[in-house]
Amino acid sequence: MNTPREQLPPLTPEQRKVVEQMHIREEDYQRTMLARRWTAEKLLKKTELFAKLLQRKIKEKTVSASIRSIVLDTLDHRFDIAVEVNGSGIPLHIPEGAVEDLFDLSVTDAEQKLSRMVEECFHRLGVS
Repeated sequence: MNTPREQLPPLTPEQRKVVEQMHIREEDYQRTMLARRWTAEKLLKKTELFAKLLQRKIKEKTVSASIRSIVLDTLDHRFDIAVEVNGSGIPLHIPEGAVEDLFDLSVTDAEQKLSRMVEECFHRLGVS
């Protein structure tokens, strides 16, 4: 990370205390904070783009469906999605790797795979 030191986020008194207790440089801690912020923003953007695409795919399958919530579970490497269909909540779980494939231009069938996953989930749950 080549961010100039003067552009790093300032530390709070509590963070300075942690830096002292851990015996690390303030600048290293600041760079870690900045990297964490950038990662969070990147993951949020990925989730938002995926939600838009998924909403479109769901609408193709059934008009009465909408996404209630979507959460990226980075520990389990999956998206946990609550879809509302005809007033009922339906859980969907989509592997994070399948979503990564959507943004990888070398994977040409990623969108079709997503459509099949949504279709299979709806079929298993008896939603048409």
